Amino acid sequence: MLFPAFDNQPVMGINLDREAAAWQARQPDAGAPEKPNPLLDPGICGQMVAQAHQRAGVAWSYGGYLENRSRLWRGSYLEKSGNFMHLGVDFNVPQGTAIVANFSAGLVVVDNDHDPDGGWGERIILRPDGLEQDVLLIYAHLQEIRFKPGDRIPAGAVLAEVGGPPHNGNWHPHLHVQAIRRAQFEAVLVNQFQELDGYGHPSEQASLSQSFPDPLPLVAPQLVSRR
Repeated sequence: MLFPAFDNQPVMGINLDREAAAWQARQPDAGAPEKPNPLLDPGICGQMVAQAHQRAGVAWSYGGYLENRSRLWRGSYLEKSGNFMHLGVDFNVPQGTAIVANFSAGLVVVDNDHDPDGGWGERIILRPDGLEQDVLLIYAHLQEIRFKPGDRIPAGAVLAEVGGPPHNGNWHPHLHVQAIRRAQFEAVLVNQFQELDGYGHPSEQASLSQSFPDPLPLVAPQLVSRR
């Protein structure tokens, strides 16, 4: 289980952009294009997610792969490029939630993107054993990372905890998991690692989905059928 603390707790798939549209419709001033987007405040965004959980009667949620989040992140750093398509899966759980890998892996990268305007925060990159051998996994918006680069991580070990704002890139508390093909990772590692992002342009969905495949079957296969 990805989060032992939530084992057997009710969960749902969620589309945060649709939730944002519904939230803005309930308070039209908040969705006015000429006004700042209040959902860029991680506290307000976290409240929106918590309210969605409460309405559905669930303890946590997941989703977002290839989701266009142009309404959710209107006015953010993504506006300039139009790169609103989310390339990973978000798991919406509280700050401090322990994260466990259901596979053994080698730890390739541990770093901290300090950018408080939508950065990765603390991040690790794993090379899983026994899965798709050409795929690495990025876990982002973390705190309390338990391992260092070069470590072998046994299946079932606690990797880290879910971080919180502002140190997680100033997002609402959640775990972002993103898969990346080994060839793509090696291509960006040398010259473009600082440009690696969790979002891409919707017009490039076909190519991006090849470079960044769906991570859900790898990290939480029991949730795939719930979509």
